[in-house]
Amino acid sequence: MHITKKQWTVAGIGFFVVVLTAFGYFNFAKAPAPAISNTATSTVPSTTNASTTEQASVTSGPFPINKKDTIASWNFKGAYTGNDTFIAKANADIVLLKGLLGKGQYDDYDLYIGMGNDYVLLGDGKSAYQNYNRAINIHPKKGLAYANVGHLMIQLGAYATAADAYATATAVEPWVLEYHIERLTYLTRQFPTDNTRIATAFADAEKQFGDTAPILAIKAEWLTGLKRYADAITTWERAKLLSPGKDTSAIDTEIARLKTKL
Repeated sequence: MHITKKQWTVAGIGFFVVVLTAFGYFNFAKAPAPAISNTATSTVPSTTNASTTEQASVTSGPFPINKKDTIASWNFKGAYTGNDTFIAKANADIVLLKGLLGKGQYDDYDLYIGMGNDYVLLGDGKSAYQNYNRAINIHPKKGLAYANVGHLMIQLGAYATAADAYATATAVEPWVLEYHIERLTYLTRQFPTDNTRIATAFADAEKQFGDTAPILAIKAEWLTGLKRYADAITTWERAKLLSPGKDTSAIDTEIARLKTKL
């Protein structure tokens, strides 16, 4: 579940830098992510349709597709697919953002991310990937573009690459809690039995922030899925203690439910 972290308005047309989690203790989507592909090959899309300037911006190399992933198609059903009005709006936004590149009014990093997000809405994974990579090559130590690559790769069924992208976002900007939330939410759903990978991700978050209610809530949900009910109860209790002044009735209800399973 994602929300908009920043909303940039450019000449009256807003574009979303979509990445972060709107955290709610029980608002996680319940649908399981598809299983990861075991095919060991993949192809990075070419940039032959890009302008010469745009090609130069990605020559340092795109974010790598994990060898465990095969992307069968770079096209998917975007949120605007089938809606001519919204499609026209996204295409107009792309034209506007391209026209602002290099002008100095906005960081090109943000403009490329905006274009990438428009292409996601259109279901054009190849163009989204290329634009996120252009952003990465401008500011490789910023996490937002990596996190958006992660979101895109889920759409494309490249689940190992998505995990790599989320991990990179937390590595380059470890002080951003939302990137850890995205990473952990994804890993505990997609790879719930990969204890080593998940333990590493939790350790990374805890090293940076200590105990936090959002991270503990993800851990409690994960433990519940593994039927480790006693551990989940303990984790929820810790999350409740770290939520002073907040309505924790939902936590109490969940703890009561888990106790019936012991």
